[in-house]
Amino acid sequence: MVHLKRAIATYILVTALLPNIATYAATYYVATNGNNNNSGTSSKPWRTVAYATSKMLAGDTTYVKGGTYKEGAIRFGRSGTSSAPIKLLNAPGEFPVIDCIDKTQPQFVHLQAYAGTAKMIGWITIEGFEIRNCYHAIKWYNLHDSIIRRNWLHHNRHSGILGVGGTRVVIDRNRINSNALDFTRPPGGHGIYANGTAYTVTNNLIYNNRGYGIQLNGTVSYNSSIHPAPEYAASNNWSIANNTLAYNNFSAGLVIWGKNSTKTQVNNNIFYENGTLAPSYHAQGINFSSCCSTGIQIRNNLAFASGSGAKQFIAGGTEGTHYTQSGNTVNTLHPKFVNAPATLPSSPNFTLASGSPAIDKGIALSSTKISYPGITRPKLSAYDVGAYEYAGSSTLAAPTSLQVAN
Repeated sequence: MVHLKRAIATYILVTALLPNIATYAATYYVATNGNNNNSGTSSKPWRTVAYATSKMLAGDTTYVKGGTYKEGAIRFGRSGTSSAPIKLLNAPGEFPVIDCIDKTQPQFVHLQAYAGTAKMIGWITIEGFEIRNCYHAIKWYNLHDSIIRRNWLHHNRHSGILGVGGTRVVIDRNRINSNALDFTRPPGGHGIYANGTAYTVTNNLIYNNRGYGIQLNGTVSYNSSIHPAPEYAASNNWSIANNTLAYNNFSAGLVIWGKNSTKTQVNNNIFYENGTLAPSYHAQGINFSSCCSTGIQIRNNLAFASGSGAKQFIAGGTEGTHYTQSGNTVNTLHPKFVNAPATLPSSPNFTLASGSPAIDKGIALSSTKISYPGITRPKLSAYDVGAYEYAGSSTLAAPTSLQVAN
């Protein structure tokens, strides 16, 4: 009876709070001609993205209008809820640019609970931004149930995305390129570097980063003083699918690193000309680093390298012990992009050309039903491999400027 009374009391409390979320959820705007003393409405917008993120509560949405925003640190410190997420979005049809003031300083889009790095933060969406010239583009501590979608993260000093602990994070339809290209600095810097469980990394273009395209960090063990729960530490049950990973300089498209990385699915990706500055015996596709990751499935990927750098599809690990593979096409068929020769061009275009062996060769996955440029899969008889879906012509309808920019 005591438990029943407590349950009833909890239900009453939660029910009483729900109308407040709906009542007080707000829509805000940021514009280059705004002022942070304004009310944040469409006609009286705020001036900086950082001010908007400092004010947003559960259920709030901020639309950022087009233009370039010279910003320092941009901080999310509060969580949304499952029914009332916090959303930072580009204004419809406009493409805002976050250009950090000083990339040598800790300036980036930062998701960290105000209570401290060991606390969780979640139910946050960031969509539709160009983020450049920052230390990282986006960094988080212990993030959960959040979405990073349709952003262009490039020319940052270190990584495009650095995720320090997380679970159920979706990284989808982003362009992540040319990060950490200062070769005078110590090695490091990747497209995506993260640890945590149940990440979904789909439909991204990840190319020309200094290190790995994706580093799945399975070296982290649970520590109650820095992790809210065990799932924020170990890197299990990732889905890495329908990405195009190309031209990453010193390393493979993907590394699975550490013993705490199990049961990840690597499906429908194109690995192309990675490790361009590495020896030929290195992996250009997938590198297993350390002894003990298990249950990795690698299916229906297309890997091709001309041989000027790293050439192996998989290096390290033992098939049948650490991973299984099936349906992969390795170094026999060029993926046939519209404009992606063996050496990185000034304006690569990873759209699939007519006759590409990636067409209709993928596994059907609900998480990749919408491809990088917004085309729904499948267009022909089956899902394609890579970030693009062939639409019956090598020339697609003009995508958004975020998708075509170099």
